[in-house]
Order: sequence, then structure tokens, then C-alpha cells
Amino acid sequence: MMKKTICLVLSLMLTLCAMIPVLAEGREAPADRKETVTELADGHESHFRNYAPKFWEAACEHPGTIEKLEYTTSVYGETLNQWANVYVPYGYDENRQYNILYFFHGTNETQDSFIGDESVKNAIDNMIDMGICEPFLMVCPTYYYNYADRATDHVVFVDEVRNDLMPAAESKYSTYAETPDEAGFIASRAHRAFSGYSQGSSVCWQVTYRCMDYARYFVPMSGGSIRNYEPLKEAMKDNKYADDVFFYICSGGKRDLAYEGVVELINAMIADEAFSFGTDPAVNNCYAAISKEIHQTLKGRFNLYNVFQDVLFK
Repeated sequence: MMKKTICLVLSLMLTLCAMIPVLAEGREAPADRKETVTELADGHESHFRNYAPKFWEAACEHPGTIEKLEYTTSVYGETLNQWANVYVPYGYDENRQYNILYFFHGTNETQDSFIGDESVKNAIDNMIDMGICEPFLMVCPTYYYNYADRATDHVVFVDEVRNDLMPAAESKYSTYAETPDEAGFIASRAHRAFSGYSQGSSVCWQVTYRCMDYARYFVPMSGGSIRNYEPLKEAMKDNKYADDVFFYICSGGKRDLAYEGVVELINAMIADEAFSFGTDPAVNNCYAAISKEIHQTLKGRFNLYNVFQDVLFK
């Protein structure tokens, strides 16, 4: 009788273990290729990890999928059919809640330009698989309302994001928003981030000024200057959400045309008591990740590798 009981217990334990998902199945990530350190104002330093591409950009055994999300918007004066790519992590479960990141592409690019690139997709798959970040959703729309003419209005696009894109994405996919509306987005803001590269970073800044109620994290990449300082300060003034936001500002190195502007901006923020520089979201609200990379949207994958380890969704 005792032997039977022991066998049943062991059998149950083996069954339960089999039900627990095993990440990476024994794979071990190599040490980062190198670290770039940039000196900033008041003795502050920016540390940037450079990963080993052969590992992180190799095909992953547990790949996510890319799905097309269609929606309409009327914010430009007429009803337009828009769409976005959505990265859906491996093993997506509609009964589970997921963090969500909205990413805006660079100039002359499309919804396919970033997440549609194999190196970016594989890097994200592997970051999830290796436990760098929890499985998350990533939405990649376009801010061009007429791509043939490269027509865009960054300010009005924020209305599209708030009124049309977010409700479409977060009613189809399971996020922390209990309802895909203002109340739901506000209540779940700690699980949402906006990012963008180059012109997409300019769009991200416009979203930042108006969407602190909808998100906690803002990650502009290689697009920003001292011109963003006063609008950011004004947006934070008398904003009840301004005490619970984090600005993670990225740039390439001196070969990146955004480098000088980003450094000037972050140094101005460091000098302002409204900002606290560092990577602890409990006490800090800004950081700068500065690499030695050139200005190219695909370099955003290196930034994601850093921001997830430093602050995102912590």
C-alpha cells in the first residue's frame, strides 16, 4: 500500500513538472560582447550592453508570430483603413494578461520595417526565451496616413493611437486593460510602453506629452533634442501621472545624427530636480542608453535588449 502511494505521488509530481513550461531548454546566453560607457553631466554615466548577435539573432526554438491588425480611423477628416503588425509571443494564451509595447518606425519605413526584419524578430524571440523579459505583445503601426505622399501629422496621429489603434489592439489581444477604453487604459498604464526610432521617436515624444495617463514607460530612440525639454516639462506640469513615469532615452554614438541632441537633452534633464537619473523606477524617472551604433532603425533591437533589463515593466 505504501509503495502504491509513493508511486502515485511520484507520478503526480512528474506530471506537474511536465506541465511547467521550460524556458530555453538548457541554453545559456553568452557574456555580452562589450559595454559602452558614456559620461554625462554631474558625473553620471550611461552604460550600454552590446549583445552577441550570433546567439541572440539566431532562429529561436520557441518563435512568436506576426499578425496583421486592421482598424479604421477618422481623425484626419475622412475614414481611413489602417493596419499594424502585432508581435504575438510563443505560447500566447488569451486567458493570461500581457504587457504591451507600441513601436513607431523610422522615416520612409512601414509597419514591416522593424518587426518584419529577421534579426529583430529573432532577438525578441530569444530575449523572451532566455528570460530577459516576460512574454509581451508589440504593436507596430504606421504614422503615415497617406504613404504614397509620405503624409503625416504627428500631433493628430496621437488621436489615432488613443482613439483607434489602442482600442483595436487591446480588444483583440489580452493585455492588463480590463476594458479597451479610457478607464481600462489608465488602470493598466504600468503595463504599457511607447517607443519609436528616428522620426518614430519624434512621434513617440508627441505621444509622451499626451499619454502619460495611458502608459508608464516612454522609450524614444535616436530622435530628440533640447527642443523636447520644454514641451516635456509643460506636459508634466499639474499632471497627476507625472510622478509615475519613466523616460528611457536612447541614441547611437557619435556617428548617429541624433547623438548630440540626445546628450544635450539628457544633460538638461539631469540638471533639473524634476528628473532623477538612474535605472530604479522606484526612485528614478529617466535614463539614457547610448551605444556606438549608427543611425538605423534596426539598431533599436540593441536598445530593447538594454531597456528590458534596466527598467521596462519592472
